[in-house]
Amino acid sequence: MLRRATETTFRRVALLVSAVVLVLLGSAAIAHFVLGQFGDFGEALWSAVLHVLDPSSLHEDSDAAERTIGIFQAVTGLVLLVGLLFTFVAEVVSNSLERLGQTDKPVRCRDHLLVIGGVDFASLAASAASESQLETELSRLVVLAPEAARDSRAQILDDLEEAGGEDLSIDLIFGDTAGDSGFELAGAERARAILLMPSTSGPIAAEAADVEVTQAGLALLDYLKEQEASPLVRLLFRRGRNVDASWELFPPEWDAVVGDRTVSALLRLAITRPPALEKLPGWVAEHGSVEPFTRLVDAAWKASVRAESPLRLTIVGCGINAPALMEDLAEVGAETFAVTMIAPREAFERYLGSAEPSGVKIHFIEARPTETDHLPRNLIESRPHMVIVTPSPSSWDQRASDASATLSVLHVLRTAGGRELPVLAELFLSESAKRLPNDPRLLAVSTLRSTAIAVALSLFDPERAAELERQLAAGAADH
Repeated sequence: MLRRATETTFRRVALLVSAVVLVLLGSAAIAHFVLGQFGDFGEALWSAVLHVLDPSSLHEDSDAAERTIGIFQAVTGLVLLVGLLFTFVAEVVSNSLERLGQTDKPVRCRDHLLVIGGVDFASLAASAASESQLETELSRLVVLAPEAARDSRAQILDDLEEAGGEDLSIDLIFGDTAGDSGFELAGAERARAILLMPSTSGPIAAEAADVEVTQAGLALLDYLKEQEASPLVRLLFRRGRNVDASWELFPPEWDAVVGDRTVSALLRLAITRPPALEKLPGWVAEHGSVEPFTRLVDAAWKASVRAESPLRLTIVGCGINAPALMEDLAEVGAETFAVTMIAPREAFERYLGSAEPSGVKIHFIEARPTETDHLPRNLIESRPHMVIVTPSPSSWDQRASDASATLSVLHVLRTAGGRELPVLAELFLSESAKRLPNDPRLLAVSTLRSTAIAVALSLFDPERAAELERQLAAGAADH
């Protein structure tokens, strides 16, 4: 009870004031009603007020009883009033010093890379900057993170320094990631390039993240116009359909890096033209070799042609990139594939929501891919020429999603036995992909690494990025 009464400044002040009032009323009542002093209670109360506020009033006390009450009132007044004043002043000074300590100094550098947004993606940008440092002579990275992340400053800075390497200077500041005060703090008008990312993170928050990027992008556009500045600006979106809806609001010289379309294009190439992956700079260097996987994919397509049937593609899991992958498969030709999806019902409804997205018919089997009783039977019944394993996120934890998808990969490889079945694994984190078993049938990609490479190219080599985008887009037409 006492702890709750003293946990805030207001409650502490209220407690001290109440104690002072109680002393005034109590001592005045004792002096008048018990000891018979003063003509009425009001006169006794006024004497108590004088003694509490002015200890020199003690010289007016005439007898021992009155002096005893007066001393009690004076001492209590000194203790409580000084305590009240000290508590209030100390709290105000403490809060002022705390606010002053949390105020970051504006950066004064120029020609830096400015990353605005969530800390979950900041290390991705630091890695991209580090990989491009030699070619671009970039020496400084400034990260403007939301105030809500300030308590994690030490951990965020450690992650950034680890991803950025020794030669990249990093400034981490906290402020408004969608307002002029934050942009000014980070020197947005003096930056060489700006990457705007969502502060809303997690695999299940794609729509909220894209809305946030759109709003912050419009605020940044107004700020740069006022400052008459024109740095290179890139916006990181999660879903391509959200870019299509909002991109007319932004200048043509700005560009968007779209997570689901980047990953789905890679998956499409792995399914239809895996040799083309060898020409991409590090996109599938996470795990496995393209060459043996290419041989198995070629054999799968030949088996499909011999049987005069569509390529039987079994997808284990359903995640954020599923709609974009269906769009890419439709561009190749919806009739070219017979798709079976083995996934939890909630993941299917959240991320796909239809058994025929973009014209691609899906035979949906409701099951949890990690259940050893269901997956082998469902996999055998689908008779796949090729398998894709992808996370089915049900929380914000990418590591947990990757762990579940890793178990699915192990189940698929075990069920395939000695059969040369090509298995394509899509995981969030690079380290998750690297931990997969060394199996020649397996090729793994990391969505975050793929996005990091796309970010690096878009920021530091726009011409090459445009050429790769054309190559990825041409993959569907060339098959």
